[in-house]
Amino acid sequence: MGDTFLGMPGTQLVVADGTVGRAGLPVRVYNLHINCNAGGNGVVNLRNGSTVAATIWAICNGTASSGVTVPFAETGILLPAGCFVDIDANVTSVAVTFATEN
Repeated sequence: MGDTFLGMPGTQLVVADGTVGRAGLPVRVYNLHINCNAGGNGVVNLRNGSTVAATIWAICNGTASSGVTVPFAETGILLPAGCFVDIDANVTSVAVTFATEN
């Protein structure tokens, strides 16, 4: 997926499983906005790493036919090995607000 500048906060739209920011660099996630289809409540897994096999650090639930914002407090959550977003079939998109750590 797209790159970001080191240390600069930004938002990345994810429409399929993929890396947030640059693969392998630490990422701090501040919030997610999950959009789901009418098929059911969607699930988004944030994984610490750059593949679907990486350890799950957060499981976030969406709402069918709706959008939901999941905040991670003011300091966010740090994924030291990078952030891989794993979405299920009921999720149409996820907007991830994040910063790449130095």
